[in-house]
Amino acid sequence: MLPITDTPQQPNAKRPGRTLVASHSFSFARREWIEASAPLSEQFRVVAVDAPGHGEAREIPGYTMAEMAAAFAATINELGLTDYVLVGHSMTGKVMQILASRAGSGLGLKHPPTKLVLITPTPLGQEVGGEELPRELFESRRDHADAEKFVLDRTAVPLTPEVFDRTCEDYARMNRKAWDAWLNKGIYEDWTERAAPIDVETLLIVADSDPVWGLEMQKKLTVPHLSNVTIASVDSGHQVPLEAPQALSDLITAFAAS
Repeated sequence: MLPITDTPQQPNAKRPGRTLVASHSFSFARREWIEASAPLSEQFRVVAVDAPGHGEAREIPGYTMAEMAAAFAATINELGLTDYVLVGHSMTGKVMQILASRAGSGLGLKHPPTKLVLITPTPLGQEVGGEELPRELFESRRDHADAEKFVLDRTAVPLTPEVFDRTCEDYARMNRKAWDAWLNKGIYEDWTERAAPIDVETLLIVADSDPVWGLEMQKKLTVPHLSNVTIASVDSGHQVPLEAPQALSDLITAFAAS
């Protein structure tokens, strides 16, 4: 089972809500959901999960799309979830698309998600940005200066010092093998033939100030593989859960509670 943070639904909620299974973007960790989990827990149980090689799952191997999806499936199965919403951000957006598709059962998922939320996701096919993006990241020394640059490059809204330092810390502790595996293989894995079309009702959240994974890219590379999708936007950079936790919570709550 992958490491999780389990935030129960607040006891004063009007009625029992679904469980949200949420994960994070490349090189960060489940702690990016700390701020958004508070308002979301007014309606839902929130289970934030570290992907293999990230956060407290730093020493857990298995960095291909199939291996990561299978690890998430095993975690969901062990939690005994049947009525839940998958929430993926960036890299894990690709993983959650695979799990929510017809490929999910073959990777061990016992019960498919009720709904799917994708936040600035990596496409089901190959990553955008050509060779320039991974080449730049391969050159990273992964020291404190590179951590700060990585976070600043992916945010448009200033983070509090506490959140900024925490995010840089998560960046620095990512397993280097997982880092290299994503840049060498993960971004090039194409799952469209194995997974598309994805029929689960989906909310696709894009960020207005995301220069790489923004609306036009998502319309071109993500939307065509989703049979039932609603698009919403937030005033944020790529790290939406960190930059706009309340706006993100409002969007997810309206979608997932219906």
